[in-house]
Amino acid sequence: MPPESPFSPPALPAEPLPWVESTLLAAQPRRHRRRRAIVVTGVVLASLGLVAGAFWGISVLAVQQKDLAVAVLRTAVDEQAAAQKTYDARARYGASLAERAGSVVARAEFNADTTPDAAHFRLAYETIAALDDETPEDNGAGAAIARADDDDSAGYRPPWEVFTEAAADRDLTHDVVHDRDALIAAAKEATDAQDWVDDTEAAYFSAVAARGTSDIAANTLATKQSQVALTRLIEQADDPAMSTSRDGAFLSSFVAAENALVASQAAEAAELADPALAVRREIEDYARSLSNEMTLDFVWAPEVNGKGEGWLSGTAETYQSDGGWAVITLNYGVEEDWGLDENPRALVAHEVGHAQAHRPACSALFTGPVFGSDDEMWATAWSISLGFDLPGSGIEAYGRPSDEQIAVAGQCR
Repeated sequence: MPPESPFSPPALPAEPLPWVESTLLAAQPRRHRRRRAIVVTGVVLASLGLVAGAFWGISVLAVQQKDLAVAVLRTAVDEQAAAQKTYDARARYGASLAERAGSVVARAEFNADTTPDAAHFRLAYETIAALDDETPEDNGAGAAIARADDDDSAGYRPPWEVFTEAAADRDLTHDVVHDRDALIAAAKEATDAQDWVDDTEAAYFSAVAARGTSDIAANTLATKQSQVALTRLIEQADDPAMSTSRDGAFLSSFVAAENALVASQAAEAAELADPALAVRREIEDYARSLSNEMTLDFVWAPEVNGKGEGWLSGTAETYQSDGGWAVITLNYGVEEDWGLDENPRALVAHEVGHAQAHRPACSALFTGPVFGSDDEMWATAWSISLGFDLPGSGIEAYGRPSDEQIAVAGQCR
């Protein structure tokens, strides 16, 4: 057996020492702490994942709410724009209508009218004149939409900012819808007021037209010229398509035409009653006897075509409207020489002949190849065809027509 080394380990006891067992037992829990650390780390990571997922979900929700709010705002803005366009059109027409109606109501001729139609028209005008302008102020909706379009390309933004903007857009939509509804209501109010003005204006001028028609029927001695002038205005007053031309100036013209008609009636009646004008009445009656029922007006003047004392002179203005009529102007020489010879009668026949050329039964003869619409040769030939082969028929002034022309003019009876 080798000798015992001074460095040999001591022999182990048969039973473990208490402190060794305690040390071994105390070392065993270290494995459990490592497992707990792993679990805690997993829980933290899972929690972070949940938070991140929740944050992502909130971000998505915020964007969805923002997109929805902007979409609703866009629709509201489009509807407001359409309502504004409708209102603006109504407002423009209303302004024009109010101006025109106001010019009528302001006239003295209208204020002298005490009929119910005038009262209703005035009330309708006052209603439309009192309407307020309903154009809303800029509510910032357009800027909000433009900002939203810019935000789409601006990248990520915190959800709380997006939620705040979505809420602001919803509030703005409320304002836009309020403005839209106000415009729609204002347009309807304007439409109702305008319709009332249109209706009462038409009724008023229809009554004015009826009054004018009665005036013509009651003033049969008035000249055709005064009757025709009033007739044209009656047609305008009674035509719905001409309402835009019926302003204050038109009403004054209408009343002036009525007054002219009445004045013409009075003048004609006075002349009929004046014995000093008996020769004129005889000449006028003679001319009408040749006119084949064409209406003739007469004007007497000291000079006609520059011819006065010592001359026989006349003119004729012919109109094809209103059944055909003419205005014959004669100088005083015709009256003074009436009955001395046949020349004054020949001249009167010449002037009536001008009017006859435009009768339906004679116009083809006048415009045909024999005359070619030669006014003076036609009138002279027509006078000669009545037996006035005299200087006063027009021969002195225009020459003698051919026998063929005289024969053709003679067919106009």
